[in-house]
Amino acid sequence: MDSYEEALLDFALRWSGYGGGEDFIFTEFGIPPTTFYQRVLDLVEKRFATLLDTPTREHLRRHCVAKLDCPPMMA
Repeated sequence: MDSYEEALLDFALRWSGYGGGEDFIFTEFGIPPTTFYQRVLDLVEKRFATLLDTPTREHLRRHCVAKLDCPPMMA
């Protein structure tokens, strides 16, 4: 896992308890929230699932799926 992927996971974990931090995703990573959550979900479900403990992996999976099912409304 490279430092960018670690940063994605760290951000998702840190902000998941506070609604997700959508206002900061673009400035932090240069991608829209939908892309961010899809990338985190891909990391959790495929490539690096074994690097996270099961409760953390499941928490992030649920968080990302919820965000992808209900994207924020754009003004």
